[in-house]
Amino acid sequence: MRKFALFFIFLFVSGWVYSQTGGRYSHYDRLKVGGGVAMNFGNHGYFGLNISPFVGYQFTSILEGGVSTGYQYTKIRDTKQNLFSVGPYLNLYPIQNLFARLHYEHYTGTIKYKHSMQSGSFNEDALWIGGGYRTGDRIQLYVGFMYNLLYKEHKSLFAEAYQPIVGVSIGL
Repeated sequence: MRKFALFFIFLFVSGWVYSQTGGRYSHYDRLKVGGGVAMNFGNHGYFGLNISPFVGYQFTSILEGGVSTGYQYTKIRDTKQNLFSVGPYLNLYPIQNLFARLHYEHYTGTIKYKHSMQSGSFNEDALWIGGGYRTGDRIQLYVGFMYNLLYKEHKSLFAEAYQPIVGVSIGL
């Protein structure tokens, strides 16, 4: 895992150094902030809240990298779960409105049962790969799908290996 983190740090620094060679944008024009917010309701008292901000940097016209964080709260019947995540991402824009994404995330959290003294904690890594479509220039709406390459059926904290991408980013 350390090698993987070092790889992303090296990629980030090399992209930043490469971006110093010139271009039409200043450093602040290359910064992006954004994220997503979701709220879900369902059967058996299900409630879910997800907040996932990110900060990114446009290294070149086709390569963006950054760091995302996230928080997810889930309640169903007598069970409550808090989940936190953090990790680097890379977006590649081979065609102006299409993107490919590689996103590593580390998840940690707790689960509590109301009528029981039991509780627990968990840690899990995910390596998401996917892509999608984006609109706009400074303010972008993006949608797509990702697949978790590290997903293990019946062992993962995720119900499925697929995850949708929906969010907004704002170029500063």
